[in-house]
Amino acid sequence: MAVNSNKTFLVLVICLLLSESILGTVQLFATVPENAGAGETVLSVLSAIGETRESDGRNFRGEEVLCKIVDGNKNGRFRATAGCVLQVARPLDYSVDPSYNLTVNVTVNVTVTVQVQVQDVEGYPPVYNDTCEMPIRRGESRSGDLIFDVRWQAEAVVRPGGVMFFDQYEFFDRSTAYGHSSTATNDCTAWLVWDVGHAVQIRQFMDVWDSNLRCFKCFHTQHDTATFQVGIINRHRGKSACTFLDHLGVSRTQSNVHFRVAYLLKLVSARGHYFTCSLPGDVSVTTVVGAMMAEVSHPFANVHVQPVGCPPKKYGLLCDQNCTCENGARCHGLNGACKCQPGWQGVVCDIPHNTVAITATSSDSERIYITGSLVLNCKAFHLTAAKMIWTFPNKTEKWLQGTVEDRVRIESIQPEHNGTYTCTAVTEDGRVVRASFELQAVECPPGKTGELCAEPCDCPRGASCHRWAGCVCPVGWTGPRCRTPCPGGTYGEDCSSECRCQNQATCAPTDGRCNCSAGWFGPDCSVPCPAGLYGWRCRYDCGCKNNATCHHVDGSCTCVPSWSGQLCDVKTDENTFPFLLQIVIPLTLTLLISIALVVTLFTRNRANNQIGVNHEEEMALLELQNIEEDMAESLQPGWLNKWEKKVKDLRMGELIGLGAFAQIRKGHLCTDGAKVAVAVKSVRGEDRQFYRAFCREVASLIVVHQEGGGHANIVRLFGVITKSTPKCILLEYAAKGDLSVILKQQPGQDGGFPLADLLRYAVHISCALKELRRLRIAHGDVAARNVLVSGDDVAKLADFGLAHDVYTANAYVSADRRGVDELLPLKWMSLESLETRKFTCDSDTWSFGVLLWEIAAFGEEPNYEQEIQLSCPKLVGLLRQGVRLQKPPGCTDRLYDVMASCWREEPSARPEPIELEQKLTECRHELDPLLVVELETLV
Repeated sequence: MAVNSNKTFLVLVICLLLSESILGTVQLFATVPENAGAGETVLSVLSAIGETRESDGRNFRGEEVLCKIVDGNKNGRFRATAGCVLQVARPLDYSVDPSYNLTVNVTVNVTVTVQVQVQDVEGYPPVYNDTCEMPIRRGESRSGDLIFDVRWQAEAVVRPGGVMFFDQYEFFDRSTAYGHSSTATNDCTAWLVWDVGHAVQIRQFMDVWDSNLRCFKCFHTQHDTATFQVGIINRHRGKSACTFLDHLGVSRTQSNVHFRVAYLLKLVSARGHYFTCSLPGDVSVTTVVGAMMAEVSHPFANVHVQPVGCPPKKYGLLCDQNCTCENGARCHGLNGACKCQPGWQGVVCDIPHNTVAITATSSDSERIYITGSLVLNCKAFHLTAAKMIWTFPNKTEKWLQGTVEDRVRIESIQPEHNGTYTCTAVTEDGRVVRASFELQAVECPPGKTGELCAEPCDCPRGASCHRWAGCVCPVGWTGPRCRTPCPGGTYGEDCSSECRCQNQATCAPTDGRCNCSAGWFGPDCSVPCPAGLYGWRCRYDCGCKNNATCHHVDGSCTCVPSWSGQLCDVKTDENTFPFLLQIVIPLTLTLLISIALVVTLFTRNRANNQIGVNHEEEMALLELQNIEEDMAESLQPGWLNKWEKKVKDLRMGELIGLGAFAQIRKGHLCTDGAKVAVAVKSVRGEDRQFYRAFCREVASLIVVHQEGGGHANIVRLFGVITKSTPKCILLEYAAKGDLSVILKQQPGQDGGFPLADLLRYAVHISCALKELRRLRIAHGDVAARNVLVSGDDVAKLADFGLAHDVYTANAYVSADRRGVDELLPLKWMSLESLETRKFTCDSDTWSFGVLLWEIAAFGEEPNYEQEIQLSCPKLVGLLRQGVRLQKPPGCTDRLYDVMASCWREEPSARPEPIELEQKLTECRHELDPLLVVELETLV
């Protein structure tokens, strides 16, 4: 039996040797680029074996052959198909594994060794650049599918209309746009192309193309490397003279696309970028503005690019690519590059990495503060640690045996805890792997200050706290408690930036924007009004004739020879001087005698009149000082007399508003040879309360006009009549009436103007409140009934003092104050105004929130808990309990959030008008994504 067994074994060995000598082992070679996708062919094994065996007269055609990779396939990067084809199974990475030696068993008794060389591909894998790491978007983007919000802010001279502003977000969708990005360098570059398809936009771009505004560049205010370039491509005429278009390889547009716009953007961080665009000053375009044709010239533009990121698991400029990162890796929003978690590596973070890592978890999720708690977790990934050693900043150690994970907890971080924490893992074969974490906790948690972060830091205006310095003021404010606005000529953080405004322009303390004086415009107010225009924001047409020169500030005319008169419309005869001289000489003696008598009488009458004028002004000023001392101090000498008009120049018309002590009539005022439609508001001066309201309204409007020349969203003042009874205010006539009437005429969301259109009036009033805040004037009664709408559909804030009587309605309720018969708009008043009867700009913000409610409710009267009439004490009690107006039917959550922010109990926590303007614009886009913000008369 033993002999037979030995013989059998010998035969088997001989057969194996013969088989090996006949077929042997085949050595094959292959190359594959590292960016090869899953399923891409590396090598056909049967074809390669067939070629090597042709000399033996053998091949495997017609035979059923199976292949299996048995060795060398590290991390499963390759697979063999049923037809013996080697394919890429998982993403390759040259930096991790540049080559593979695969052993493949073939069922025809052939062992194949395949040496696969991975080729390094330039620009692959994509680089995860932390410089421009995008956030993850959780809500809607204002610019559609784009990974950025692109906001254009521009000003230009529009005829007719003067200097106008527009502020809108550019909207992109995947059907009309495509793009690419690169993050390989220190900056992050993205280019985007979108097709112009809307008929109105095509017309506008045709006008822009014909004006030679085809390529321009915008520069970052602080970083030279950050740029934003724009180029236009015309289907019929090709590209503009933009060199970056050649670099991008952007060709002519498709046959069905008229214009294509290309953007090249270079970012230096993931924060918002504010660019100032360089536009030629001689550009003039005739295009549609609102609903009419207008000439637009002298443009200035800024663009704000704010990264908003893509939704989870998406990336790309238009968020149209799927992220492939695995094992908890973070996907870069621009190019899809993966930022691996500890213990993983490779293109998609699916290759194990033998390492040790420390992760820190703070009680304050984003930052590590003194007195906060911290957990340091050390973990060994994909290796077996025989022992683990912690080394602390004080040089003490903690030893652990046979563990791969351990954590250290610091309950209350103090300065002595700062330093280097090291975790060392030693494997069974003696290999040492370590990781370190540097703790530098030097800041106090929010609301705390001092060396031990134990002192409270109650800073107003949303200011943050510094451990040593106390309050860190927000932009535009300074002082130990951040209560002082930036002094004149400065703005920004720490008031460290110098204003660039020229020609007596005022500078906003927050962002340095200039409010130009009359006759000037432009970002720094250095550009005079174009020929033919003058005044504030160049809104007035010059009347000068016969080639006269018009002064850009006040519109005065400088006549050419042979013409005279205020408008240079009187012909001067050069030969009449001798004739006039002959007339003057005989009359000289007669005139000298007459002058002596006239001067005596004139001087006596003027003195009497001046006493009357001064008395009237002093009385008004005294009344005003009783209610608003700050406003009284800001009035210039002669403030009332300057605006005085003559009764004979006024023609009264129909009655349009009536109250017990005041009324409004439509009238016409003859001024400078022209007849202007006005609203004449009159009040009986005998009643002390209403005379005081009269003084306040006049003073408020005069301050608005004397400080900035008026405001497009505040009713215009034409003059006053105070020397007769009744006393009158002459105001701009609003052809469409007040907003409350307009709202009540709307049949809701099923017809009439949609809510998005009505919200444009709210945007207008937010601009008015912004101007009043700048002038430190509180309106005191912001409501739909006090908003007038002009014939060109611009909302204007009105009624700074008399609305309580002129509009007789249930809106005004007795304040129940002993000895004072005072009517107040309780349901529009802020909590602090109800309790103190004092009105501020912050209380105006509360009232503005109620105005938004009126708009969303299409003119319904506000009510708390379904009660129409509420006493002042009961309303205060409800508000103190947190009760607020409920969301109207059909109102979006975003719009109601804006309202609710206006009703915050703490006045300083309410949003400022500029923030309200931005949020309302966002609400309009949410209601109507295709909404195009027109060039409106906004500030």
